[in-house]
Amino acid sequence: MDLWLVRHGEAVPERQDPSRPLTPEGARDVSAIVESLAGKTGSFDLVAASGKQRAIQTAAIWAEAAGYPAGKIAETAALAPNATPEMFLAFLEGCKEGERLLCVGHLPSIAAVASFFLSSGEPVRLVFGPGTVCRIRVETLRRGGGELLFFV
Repeated sequence: MDLWLVRHGEAVPERQDPSRPLTPEGARDVSAIVESLAGKTGSFDLVAASGKQRAIQTAAIWAEAAGYPAGKIAETAALAPNATPEMFLAFLEGCKEGERLLCVGHLPSIAAVASFFLSSGEPVRLVFGPGTVCRIRVETLRRGGGELLFFV
């Protein structure tokens, strides 16, 4: 499986807007990251995001660039801010959509999922800033079952 883990772009503060959409800068930054990876992403069999507006907006930017229909972005609690790697693993086990997945989530869960696949022992500490992308080749759906291909 070719797994792309993405943290949503910069969002407005909750006190400004409780739905926390992307800031204009956040949307531009995500678009710039997607453009910088043009030609490396290819198409996706599934694009998924948490139900949070900022994650859905980030996923939509990625989906558009990859030719994936924005209306088919799957929403899942397995990408919510406090989701566990085990919840994400259960989501993956239920996926029948193919081998290339783009998943947009939040801290701390997105970093915990990456660590789950990259280490069978001590957690791997990866700093997921807004818009960060981590690509992992997952050989087996188990702890330590992946290989880091890139992290930007």
